[in-house]
Amino acid sequence: MVGAGVGGLAAALSLDRAGWQVLVCERAPARRTGGYFVRLAPSGLDAASRLGVDGVLHTRLPADGVITGVDGRGRTVSRVDASLSDDGVSLALVRSDLERALWAALPDAVEVRFSTGPLAIHQGPLVDVPVRVLLGDPAATPGTYAEDVDLVVGADGVRSTVRGLVFGPEGEFRHEFDHVVVSAVLPRLPGHLVEGDYVVLVEPGRTAHLMAMSGHRPVVFFTYRADRPELAGAGASGETVADLRAVYGDFRGLMPEILAGVEEAGTTHADTVGQIHLERWSRGRVVLLGDAAWCPTLYSGYGSALALSGGEALGRHLAERPDDVIGALGHLGARPAARRRPGARRGPPGPPFLPPGQPHGRRPACDRDARRLRRARRAAAAHRRSDRRPPAPAASVAPRAWTPRCAPDRGTRVPLRGGVTVPGGRRDRHVTGPVATLTARGRCRRRKGSRFS
Repeated sequence: MVGAGVGGLAAALSLDRAGWQVLVCERAPARRTGGYFVRLAPSGLDAASRLGVDGVLHTRLPADGVITGVDGRGRTVSRVDASLSDDGVSLALVRSDLERALWAALPDAVEVRFSTGPLAIHQGPLVDVPVRVLLGDPAATPGTYAEDVDLVVGADGVRSTVRGLVFGPEGEFRHEFDHVVVSAVLPRLPGHLVEGDYVVLVEPGRTAHLMAMSGHRPVVFFTYRADRPELAGAGASGETVADLRAVYGDFRGLMPEILAGVEEAGTTHADTVGQIHLERWSRGRVVLLGDAAWCPTLYSGYGSALALSGGEALGRHLAERPDDVIGALGHLGARPAARRRPGARRGPPGPPFLPPGQPHGRRPACDRDARRLRRARRAAAAHRRSDRRPPAPAASVAPRAWTPRCAPDRGTRVPLRGGVTVPGGRRDRHVTGPVATLTARGRCRRRKGSRFS
């Protein structure tokens, strides 16, 4: 098992229960305790329940908290109760909460080696064992050794070493988004914030999320649009703090104190935002899990849930086919085709932070569809209004003024001679005669008519 993150620990726990002897290799010198804010989706909660760790997971976002939007000048532009973002199913956590729960559930039979990673992976007719892995400290090449194993699981993140050794260069599968993301755990709350506050500092192309969660030090999450290939996989460093000051230095309000806290405590993660596209997640006796296989970008909010459910599913598939490892990996590693359920509506389910049951619209695919949608809405509204209007007088009847059933409001337009008027917008449509506009005192102000005005 390469990687001691959420996916790696979940897979190690699941494989141990399936009867496998598991060795976990982590390139970091110790277990990471930091992390950023995550929302564990129902699929991840189901996997945590099957692994038996759901009982220690609790939300860290109090229901009585407030989500505040602040612009670059320090002005409050929006305030909403945090309870509106709670769907009653997902859990608001820190990534380290999941890793801590999985780590505590690992049995003593699972061996974990830190400062260790794969340097080469050999399988096939060239070796007389299923898989031979050359292990060592990635930061110090001397002292390498070989391990003969039956299965290699790459759960080492979006910058996966296993994927590069077995599947090919990262550039073949990674799609960049030209965004940079930096996270940090602050030593204290800035300003007058209290536990439960969620502040979003936003300007075009730059955003910072500050979460004062219950029972945890405040976490800040920066993301900004920039083409910074030199940051790819660089990790947290002092230069990252200097970059943050260059990008967010003109922000007022809480930002100066936030940047001072980041400089004091250091950052926990810094990288560019990318997505991983793979047709298959396994090759021979090597399989990828989590962000190494199907990274949907951290903007999706599903990374932890997918890693947790994928690690649990690996042990379950191998337990169902103990004598057919290749077949079990092929069944798990095949990328599923997207199918729409019968009767399901098209398009995404909508914004995740709307309260349950609140109606919302979908963004049109392009401006042309938007124009068609506006025309259809205007036509439907005109049809409804025309149904409520009295019929036009016959030609043999002398033209007379139309008296509405109720007192019209100021600015109401009525036809003086037969015809249909569709008020709305800057002009009236389908007008066949002069039109009068009722003034505040009930008088009529006559206007010249035309066939289309």
